[in-house]
Amino acid sequence: MEFPCPICGQPMHKQQKPKKLVCYFCGQAGESDLTCEAEHFICEACRLADAQEMIEKVGLTAAETDPIKIADKLMIHPAFPVYGIEHHCIAAVAMFKAVKNAKGEKVDKKDIKKLTTLTEKLPYGSCGFLGVCGAAAGVGAAFSALLGANYTSDKERSIAMEATSRANLAVAREGGPRCCAASVYTALEEGSNVAKEVFHIDLKPSPPLKRCKFVTRAEDCRRLRCRFFLGE
Repeated sequence: MEFPCPICGQPMHKQQKPKKLVCYFCGQAGESDLTCEAEHFICEACRLADAQEMIEKVGLTAAETDPIKIADKLMIHPAFPVYGIEHHCIAAVAMFKAVKNAKGEKVDKKDIKKLTTLTEKLPYGSCGFLGVCGAAAGVGAAFSALLGANYTSDKERSIAMEATSRANLAVAREGGPRCCAASVYTALEEGSNVAKEVFHIDLKPSPPLKRCKFVTRAEDCRRLRCRFFLGE
């Protein structure tokens, strides 16, 4: 009997003997006798982790410099709902980690904790009730952390606010109703533009591969009105 891979959706097949694999989420080595053609593997710790634990794991171990790939890695994990404030944290951590990776700088656990503590305070539905997308605010939080900004800062504060504003406008132009995944992708695209201007690094954000992974779960999906929709 075949089972779909929780990462790519392709059939998983029983192997004659366990294969040595690397966890898709945290990079830890392990073994499995059930895998898809791409040999995706989830270690037991990541399989059982909750959303907060996964944000911390990926925020510390992701090697990518593309923030969309980092965010996508989190959003496909079963601990994350298709809608929710978790996406505010995802955008912040993905942006922060991508820039840090591109600059060859280390990320500490306290960095991730600070970002999640700040962004999880943004209320659910802030895009509609406050006019501020949580993913856009997450991008601003990332720039604030990267630049060491606070409310008494000069240029750093302005850059963080501009990053939020530009990401928010980009999400607004995508139209509604809500889609947390599309908002994260869009906010990170614009955040990457800001990173190029501020840090002179090209993160080369890439749209999610193949089809949107969330269309069957998202009750408000815009389908053909969404540029990330490539069929079901």
